[in-house]
Amino acid sequence: MVDKPIGIQVCAALFAIEGMFCILVGTGVFLTDIKLFGLFFLMLGVALLAVAYGIWKMKKWGKDFGSALAVMTLINIPVGTIIGIVILYFLLIDKNTKDLFTE
Repeated sequence: MVDKPIGIQVCAALFAIEGMFCILVGTGVFLTDIKLFGLFFLMLGVALLAVAYGIWKMKKWGKDFGSALAVMTLINIPVGTIIGIVILYFLLIDKNTKDLFTE
């Protein structure tokens, strides 16, 4: 059983899923003629997986970068907006998770 708060689990899982999806899309796009776009998605996927790791380990940098990436997903209506709001709620508002992050 995992002893982390639900907010940490949800945020890390959402970032990990997003990261794996970006890597999958980036690989597919890279193998076509649009190499630059594919490379962008691959790098974004790696960044999302790194943030998922940082949040899982409750590192302050994970919270900071995760908040920034969550704000950027708000423009992806409707799914990205919902995911961004959920992540921002847990990272910045929820009292059970927002103060757990350490250096």
